[in-house]
Amino acid sequence: MLGRYNVIMHLAWHVTRKILLFVFLAAAVAAVVWWRADRSEFKQQAASPSPTTIQVQTAPSQESINKKQYSVNDPASLWAVVNKGRVLPSDYIPANLTSPNTDLSDSSAADNMHLQASVSAALEKLVTAAKTEGLKLMLVSGYRSYATQSSVYSGYVSSRGQAFADSTSARAGHSEHQTGLAADVGATSGVCQLEKCFGDTPEGQWLAANAYKYGFIVRYPKDKQSLTGYDYEPWHLRYVGAELAAEINKSGQTLEQFFDLPAYSDYPANGYQLKAGN
Repeated sequence: MLGRYNVIMHLAWHVTRKILLFVFLAAAVAAVVWWRADRSEFKQQAASPSPTTIQVQTAPSQESINKKQYSVNDPASLWAVVNKGRVLPSDYIPANLTSPNTDLSDSSAADNMHLQASVSAALEKLVTAAKTEGLKLMLVSGYRSYATQSSVYSGYVSSRGQAFADSTSARAGHSEHQTGLAADVGATSGVCQLEKCFGDTPEGQWLAANAYKYGFIVRYPKDKQSLTGYDYEPWHLRYVGAELAAEINKSGQTLEQFFDLPAYSDYPANGYQLKAGN
């Protein structure tokens, strides 16, 4: 009996060893497979940046310009915003009006051949720069008083109707020209003067690409009438200073968009009154 028992135990141990060897080999194979799969996933992750990384890399940079540097509500401010919903006082006259030393469409004594002194100086630099590239620009119209703007607007209403007038000319008190910060510029040849086709001329294209370098923006750009209230005017430049002009040129925004102000495509019943010191 004892011999038979020993034989059985020997066979059992032999079978157990084979089972243990099989389990060990299976575990080893599984470990190798897991290791290779893990390495493959690691390489794939390393080759492809995660969504978080992409988001960080493409995050927009913070604005570098201080929007509170100048008031948008003071008529005398460099950044005063005037439009169909924002009205200038009827008696407002900007200080330091001067006639720029450039080609002019009228006598230098005429009121509309004047601009604020800083704007005149900037326009002189702009015109000089254009001249070095063979382009001759002139001031077509600058400052206009409240009374003059009233006359200009009424003339458009009489000749072309109110709908046309409201799309191309500001009512008195709503014109940037009254601030002395706006300049209508044209070619000395008179080609496309105060017409949309000016934007297609060499002079108009140069202004669109370079005016910001001298502190000016094209105030009423193409396809922005719903934001500015006026048709495309490639000749109408607004002086805002080099810093803001560069920002507007880069962003493609209107003044209303940049300063988060309401846009007016038409005149509201009660507009916002700009006041000194605001």
